[in-house]
Amino acid sequence: MTTNPAPDQRVAICVCTHNRAEVLKRLLLTLLDIELGSYDPAGVELIVIDNNPNSATRDICEQTGSSLPINVHYTTEPEPGITYARNRAVAVALERGAGFVAFLDDDDVPQADWLLQLLQRQQETGADLVFGSWILDEQMPDWARESGIFRSPTKTKQDKKGGRYGLPDCASTCNLLVSKNILTRVGAVGPIFSHAFCNSGGEDKDFFIRAHHMGASLASAEKSIIHRIHGPERYTARGLIRRGFKNGCSQVNMARYHGDGQRMLKLLLTALAKMLISLIVLPFSVFSKSMFMHSLYRMAKAGGVLYTTVTGRSIKYYSR
Repeated sequence: MTTNPAPDQRVAICVCTHNRAEVLKRLLLTLLDIELGSYDPAGVELIVIDNNPNSATRDICEQTGSSLPINVHYTTEPEPGITYARNRAVAVALERGAGFVAFLDDDDVPQADWLLQLLQRQQETGADLVFGSWILDEQMPDWARESGIFRSPTKTKQDKKGGRYGLPDCASTCNLLVSKNILTRVGAVGPIFSHAFCNSGGEDKDFFIRAHHMGASLASAEKSIIHRIHGPERYTARGLIRRGFKNGCSQVNMARYHGDGQRMLKLLLTALAKMLISLIVLPFSVFSKSMFMHSLYRMAKAGGVLYTTVTGRSIKYYSR
């Protein structure tokens, strides 16, 4: 027996995409098997935000989406940038009557009951923000797994809020359920996803911090699992350097908006130390790919910290 959802219980699953029609198709095919328990599929909708409007993405949504057990709504955000796409997603979701907004990344693969686990955890806790978990791609190269660059959340810490900025380890928009209430409150004082983080990323964490400061309650749903599927470019030296540099820029922006002078100084000193250590270690790590790539990544991340601290700018990571 299904439960006809009240208007404030309707769920919009939001996916932002940028010129990745085939990757998006994989996600849509995965959602053919979505498990909703007693929840009425009519109360769940998938909203796809195309941040590089093109016919290929639209066609995938129309053709593959028609076979899904939930409705698929395709729309566009022509202004390039992750924050513009995410804000558009929230606006469309709320306009279409969603009481909760869930986020997925277009290149990840959720387990069938991923959304159901988020909803059940929200019902148990009444939380405004429910963070799901993730596991690494089984096809990830051994060296990448051994390097420690790519990591899943630490389960023993998921329900603790003692991490940096008071957020659990699994806090990310790659697997998230948010209430309309907190979205409306945060949106009343400015963009939900701040454009200050448009290029460097970190816009999700910035939103979580601001929401938490406004009284949002947090919960973790460790049984809600997605598989993080990284494209092959992520495992190249260039890909790791770009990502490390971007993460360094994001760290400085986060400290600038949510930290203090002491935090900024600590970041800078730590970056200098890691840069020096990595430069020393790099020549000795050429016989271990995991160590070599990890050293490159750490140097790039430290470089991002130094660059943004000195210039105030960030790499345009999401503007490709």
